[in-house]
Amino acid sequence: MASLFGLGSPDPNGFTLPPPGGTGASGVVLNPGDFSAAVRALETIDQGRSLTIPKVLVNNNQKASLNSVLQTPFASTNASTTVATTSFGGTLDAGTQITVTPQITEGDQLLLEYSISLSSFVGASTDPTLPPPRQENKLQSTVSVPDGYTVVVGGLRLQSESNTSTRVPWLGQIPILGALFSNQSKTESKARFFVFLRTSVMRSPTFEDLRFASRKDLDAAKLDDGWPKLEPRLIR
Repeated sequence: MASLFGLGSPDPNGFTLPPPGGTGASGVVLNPGDFSAAVRALETIDQGRSLTIPKVLVNNNQKASLNSVLQTPFASTNASTTVATTSFGGTLDAGTQITVTPQITEGDQLLLEYSISLSSFVGASTDPTLPPPRQENKLQSTVSVPDGYTVVVGGLRLQSESNTSTRVPWLGQIPILGALFSNQSKTESKARFFVFLRTSVMRSPTFEDLRFASRKDLDAAKLDDGWPKLEPRLIR
């Protein structure tokens, strides 16, 4: 049990207990006939939110694409009876890819043909000749969206649970006392992927609506929009 639960003796010249070195309960012998057990409990909570807000300006009945991807290279090994050579095998892309084709219809409606793909690398490659594992969520459809509205066009909800128990045979099955000879872990994960679309038709012949829609992003980037500045003047 020493390798599983970290059972050991403290330093007689010291005043501290040795650090726990197992995955279950840890016990040390303080004095003959006296025992002490330290039960370790670990809870890890990871909460995160990823928000991607791409914007694209496109003419009526024209196709627009927006790609923001990360390329990861991997090697390729060619083995023969005498020698093995390693060369460039290719790249694997992960990121955000959006394709949209709008069509203005009657009644302030927009007919959108869109394709949205969000992918990311979820771990390291097990072999240099293999690309890393990648997870991809993709949504593709054709939908009518009211002008100026934000609507949810689709989404995906994932939830998984797992319970794992590692114990010493027979001892870990004893009621109550079996917890001292076992290690239990519970994993629960939830993931949500939703796609929101907000469409706006620019109708002003002087592009005033386009200027208004770009103002917030231009101020955040500290850029000048090039339009003349109108300032009041005091005439005496």
